[in-house]
Formats: sequence, structure tokens, C-alpha cells
Amino acid sequence: MAISGGRKTVLRLSTGIEVHALIHAGNASKSAKCLLLHGNPGSLRDWDRVAPRLTSVADVVAIDLPGFGQSPRPGSDAQSMGLERLADHTLAAARALGWNEAVFLVGHSHGGGVAQVAAARQPEAVAGIVLLGTLGFPEHSSYRRLSVPGLAQLASLLGKGMKSRLLRPIIRAALRGAMKDVFSPEEVPEARVERELSLFTERPEILRSMVDVALGRPCELLLACASNGGCPAFFLHGEDDRVVPLRCARSIHERMVRSGRHTTFESLARAGHMLLDFQAQLVAERITAFVSHPPHSTR
Repeated sequence: MAISGGRKTVLRLSTGIEVHALIHAGNASKSAKCLLLHGNPGSLRDWDRVAPRLTSVADVVAIDLPGFGQSPRPGSDAQSMGLERLADHTLAAARALGWNEAVFLVGHSHGGGVAQVAAARQPEAVAGIVLLGTLGFPEHSSYRRLSVPGLAQLASLLGKGMKSRLLRPIIRAALRGAMKDVFSPEEVPEARVERELSLFTERPEILRSMVDVALGRPCELLLACASNGGCPAFFLHGEDDRVVPLRCARSIHERMVRSGRHTTFESLARAGHMLLDFQAQLVAERITAFVSHPPHSTR
């Protein structure tokens, strides 16, 4: 069962856009600042089981990244959804919250990619990054499929058909099938299928965002960024992850090690991609430990 709570708000960013956020105030007088970044497609709801468990050590905020959840796209062009743009919006969200000190970025899947790039672009603004089932290198198969020419146009057409009663059963079945590898080795929760279907119906433009974030060789950018930024990093990855194979995340970790960054890698046996759903307690414990006692970079 998801743990609920938090206060919803809309953040107006210095980058000229708005993002939706869910704020969980910390219990400590001098709490760390922790910003949670979901994957692709995902939303701030992905953190329902984890965020409230972190308030003993941090002020915690989950956001809908631009183009996902309830946050509008920052632009119609694919470049507006690139990792570097999303990273800039993420750090602008921290400033919009009034967080003046360096923050901890916790990213799942594509959100892990956003965290990596943000730490490389503005290292002074990031105290550390926690990467859960993170996007890595080389490009995994699902992102190779998303970058097939013409798929963006197909996604737009599919979005227009989301409200059709005739197409809805077909789309539901296709969505359930697409989510099978994402949730493996667990079963796909039917409630999650309905939640995603409702969101896509309400905001069909998310389908285009799903494609656009995979364009522009994001995985190559992550490999280049791994040598930049001095903040410590902690990786947590499922050994049975069918979306982002373990080796993709480990390659980023190894590049960080070679560059002298302080980084730790932990793999979980019999765990897949959806660590936030099925390993929530362990994920929260690892984040809490990292935020409470972050290692110092060796750079």
C-alpha cells in the first residue's frame, strides 16, 4: 500500500516554466534537501512508497519532470526534452523551493540520467546523487526502439486516439504488455495499468515526451558526464532489470571510479527495474544512510 501525504504545489521556475511538486517536510531542525526525480514516463506518484520514509533526515520534494505527470512540456521541439534541459529545470526547481544549499538528487531510471547531468553541469549545487535503476551506457534496447525514425509522429497519432472508446481496450492491452518487462520479475499491478492509462488519456502529449527524451544520444552524454562533477554517487540496481541492464549502470560507475569520484555500487539479487514499488523500504534505508553520512569525493 502506498504511503500518502505531502503538500502539492506548483513551482514557477527561473527557466520560464512550471512544474508540479509534492512536498514532504523533514522532521529534523536542520534537514538535508532531497529532490526526487522519476523515470520515463513516470510521475511524482512513483515516490509514494519512498518519500515519506525519508523525512527523518531530509526535506523531501518529488516533482513531475517537464512533459510528464501534470507538468507541461517546456517546448514543442524534441531538444526541449533533452537531458541537459531537464537538468537545468531540476536545479531551478531546487532554487524555487528556496533551497540555497547544495541538494541531494535521487533519480530513478531516466531521472537518474537527469541527476547525473545536473551534477556535471552545476557541481556546486549538488551534494550527492542516488541513482536507482539508472539510465546508463550503452543505450539499452528500449531507448533504441524509441529513437526509431517516425516513432514520434506515431506517438502523436496514438495520443489523439487515447479518448476513443473503441481503441481503449486495445491500448490497455498494449500498455499492459509494454509494462511487463518494466515490472519483471513481479506481476504488473492492474491498478498501475489503469493509473497510467488515465494519465495518458488526460495528457496524451506524454507519449511524445516518452519518445523525445530518448533522442539526441542521452546515454553517450551520461558517459561523458561521468568524469565531471565531484559529488559522491550511490548506485542501487536490480540484477534482473530488463529495462536497463546492470552493465549499463555499472559502466557509468566504473567511469566515475577511474576519474577519482567517490562512488558506490550495490546490486540487488532477484530485483528488477521497479525498485520504488517492490523494494521501497530498502531503497529508503539506503537513501537515508547516504544523505545522513555522505562520503567525501576524492577529487
